Amino acid sequence: MAPLMAAIPSNLVESLGCKSPHDALLALAAESESTALKLSEELATSLSSSGRKHAASSGAAAGGGGRRGGKREDNDSSASGVGGSNGHFIPLPRSLRDAPRPTRKKGGLLGSTNNTDESIISNSSSSSATHALTHATLATESILSSLSKIASGGSAASSEMRQLESHRQRLDDEATDIDHALRIREGCQRGGDSLMGRRYADAARAVSDVNLILKECTKNALQLAGDEALEAHSKTKEVTKRAIGERYETAVVHGDVAQLSELTPLLGMLEMGELGVRLYLQYSQSVLSKEMSLDVEEVTVDMANVERAEGMSRAAMRRRAEEEQQLRRNMSVPMKLARIYNAAVTHLRHHLPMVAYALGEADGDAALVQLVHVEAEKRAVDIMRDYMSERQLNLTVRRADSVGKKIEDRYIGGGFSVRDDEINIANVLGFAGDALGSGGGGGTVDIATKRAAAQRDDCGFQIEVGNLADVDAALEEWALVMQHTESYERFIRHAVNEVIKARKLRREQQLEEKNRLKELEEAKNHDHGSELSRTKKSGANDDADADQHQEKVEILPPHTALNEVAAEIGGSYSALERSLLLAGMQRAFIHANYPDDSTFSPVVLGGSSHSMYGAGSRALQTNLVEECLFAARRSTLRAFATGHTGTASAAANGCVDILGRLLLDVLVRRAELGVSLLKPGEGLLDGQSGLGQAALSFAKSTAGKGLRGVHGAAGRTGHRVGDDELRMKTMLGVARAAANFNDLEVVADYTKRLEGNFLKEIDSGFPRGHDTEQLRMCIKGLGGVVESFTQASGRSMEQLISTLLPQVRQIVGDAVGQESGGTSAAASNFLGSPVLAGGATAAPSALNYELDDEAFELSQISEGFVVRMCNRLDEVIDPLRVHLVPKLSDDLLVGILGGMSKRLEAAIRRSKFTPLGAISLDSDVRYIMNFAKDRIDSQQLKSNVTLCKACPPLARLNQIALLMNVDDLEDVLDLISVSKRKGVWDLKLDDAKTLLSLRVDFEGDKVNDLLQIDDD
Repeated sequence: MAPLMAAIPSNLVESLGCKSPHDALLALAAESESTALKLSEELATSLSSSGRKHAASSGAAAGGGGRRGGKREDNDSSASGVGGSNGHFIPLPRSLRDAPRPTRKKGGLLGSTNNTDESIISNSSSSSATHALTHATLATESILSSLSKIASGGSAASSEMRQLESHRQRLDDEATDIDHALRIREGCQRGGDSLMGRRYADAARAVSDVNLILKECTKNALQLAGDEALEAHSKTKEVTKRAIGERYETAVVHGDVAQLSELTPLLGMLEMGELGVRLYLQYSQSVLSKEMSLDVEEVTVDMANVERAEGMSRAAMRRRAEEEQQLRRNMSVPMKLARIYNAAVTHLRHHLPMVAYALGEADGDAALVQLVHVEAEKRAVDIMRDYMSERQLNLTVRRADSVGKKIEDRYIGGGFSVRDDEINIANVLGFAGDALGSGGGGGTVDIATKRAAAQRDDCGFQIEVGNLADVDAALEEWALVMQHTESYERFIRHAVNEVIKARKLRREQQLEEKNRLKELEEAKNHDHGSELSRTKKSGANDDADADQHQEKVEILPPHTALNEVAAEIGGSYSALERSLLLAGMQRAFIHANYPDDSTFSPVVLGGSSHSMYGAGSRALQTNLVEECLFAARRSTLRAFATGHTGTASAAANGCVDILGRLLLDVLVRRAELGVSLLKPGEGLLDGQSGLGQAALSFAKSTAGKGLRGVHGAAGRTGHRVGDDELRMKTMLGVARAAANFNDLEVVADYTKRLEGNFLKEIDSGFPRGHDTEQLRMCIKGLGGVVESFTQASGRSMEQLISTLLPQVRQIVGDAVGQESGGTSAAASNFLGSPVLAGGATAAPSALNYELDDEAFELSQISEGFVVRMCNRLDEVIDPLRVHLVPKLSDDLLVGILGGMSKRLEAAIRRSKFTPLGAISLDSDVRYIMNFAKDRIDSQQLKSNVTLCKACPPLARLNQIALLMNVDDLEDVLDLISVSKRKGVWDLKLDDAKTLLSLRVDFEGDKVNDLLQIDDD
């Protein structure tokens, strides 16, 4: 440690003289810190030892005070201030008590620059200079001395720097003033020279430059520029303004566009914005009056000096010119409005950018937009008002509403325009029409004639409103009027928004310029802080007031007179469009009531079968749906083309209402008519031996006792046709009757696609906003209409199924041997295949599951009752299945299977079962399941699970087969519990007991004892 201690300097002065002052100062600081730590430890130790000895030495200290003399008196006096009021003191540590006291030389100052540590310390002991306390004292005094020197030197330097900065600022201000003065004099000279040379644009730029300098310069700069320069500038400015103003007025009077384009930007430089706005508006008004004028000047058609066109004589050229003049003279209302709106739009597009740039400070752009709109609005409103009066729009709308109500009353709520069932069947079969008119007699009904007569009864539409073609043309014209108006409205609103944005941008630039000038002023007058703060606050208040005034400026009101007229026309237009849609649908209804070959067409849906005999392979639809949906689409899209959201929303609501009420009601009643046409025994299907020759023979025998079949309908229409032709007509009638059911599915699909088409049109043709969102919600109402069509289709199929179920139950009854017998004659169906009656010699065996080995083997090699029952069902299902769309075909098949399963379950409950009979039942049920899956079109119903979910009676039949095939009664509970966990068990315990009791090998008591559990 000795070499390290010798290297440490004793004070700051020595450390500054070392080779590395930084390291020396750090070593000195570390040494001082260790010394202070040592002294604190000694002080703590001394204080603790003196406290322990205080009680024993208190008396001795009191007696020995006189012997120590004056030196102890000093210690006592110093300790009295520490010890407190009782006279006891705490002695100082030995190290402090024995430390040497440095003495100052007379005449020496502690902070003097000439004093050093050697001159300050004067001590008799030579070791006092190396004492730690002495080092600490010297270091402290040295640091204080250094800081005092730095402070005094920094204060002097700071004062000098401030003086230099102030001098530099004065020089910069003087240089700026000189520059401003020179630029003012140069601008004045340049302006005078330009004015003398009649270069007014250069003179205006010079005046503008000088004006900008005058806004920023000081009084000193003005004095440096001189009064002569300022007077010359004022005179140049006055003369330039007068000269440019006179030329601008002349250009406005003569309509000199080139001169206006050259002089207009100069007006803003010369602060002549208000004069420029007034004159430019005067020019714009004269131009607009000329461009928007609808008066046609008579032009003399002189072809003598006109070059003759190739292939045309001068007489032909003269006639063409006269026709063009006549066309301009007989201009339609949409063309007049287009001329006015185009003139307004063209003028704004050409002149608004220049006016906004040159005269925007004087609100010239806003004034120009207002003028153009006022000129266009007053002419357009007058034209549309006159046109409404000329066409008697209000009266026509009232008449159209009355006719529309009559049409709705006719077709909604049962007012179907039909004669009777016999005529309808004849129409569907095609007996009454021009297809067979050549072979008919006096009873032949001409469909075309009756259709034309029915169309004349149109609820007074043609008399009160007009012909459909004329009304459609008028609506096209009104749509054009609204389309032109809405296009102009969107453009003028866009122009207003752009002007507002430009005004806001100019205002922000002005505020930035003001803030910059304020900052310059504050920099020049930084000594007047309070006055500037007050000025700044008042300036901020002025800016706030100006901003509020800026917000209050309204270029165009939210609702103008043009908007009011357009809204009025839009309401009348939507009412006429609704009435026209009703009339168009009425014509489609009449055409469908008297059909011919053109009325029907193949169904085109995504799920249609491409097989020759698959479900829906020969399905037809009427043109009723296409005509109605086309009319609705045309009407709504034409309203969309106007661009007016209110009109489009009204038309969309009318379309949704008419499709959801009128068309739905008509299609539902047509489906009911189809049900009556397909009713076995009374319509196209016979009720005795399926769809075949037996039904036709029965119809012949009962033709004089009311309408009992299609042959009776043929007899009443006066036709005598053969069986082959009658069979063809029968199949045609089934197809056309099934078309009424297909229409409900087709209209649901078309309406769904129509909704998507409308939504795309809205996205591409209307701007985003609240009104557009309301229009979208109106169109989305078609989703509810689609749901209504789908539900109506389901209900119509339920009615058809309920109509066919009696025939299905009879087929099942004949198959199981419960209701067989009636006639012994063999008949053939309409395809010519033999059909055995109940009393024939080859009568089928009845349902019997009480089979022994011999009977079971015989049942396996012979045709069972299930095969014959399914064949009979095919005769009922196939003609309908191929003529119904796949979805309806599947619904029909599931419904018939449900009725068959219920009837078959009732027959099973009356039969006894042996184990072999249970196996035969399972085979029969599997045959029925395969029969169903072969004829179902939907892939989702091809599995047993989904088919059983769709047809619960068939599922019960499958569960009965499973239950009857248990080998032991002990397996019943496991079967029921597992099936219930899978959710495929519907039989109750009572049903299970009843069915198991049918097994001849199960005892009834054991069955009852075993199934003593709850259904849950």
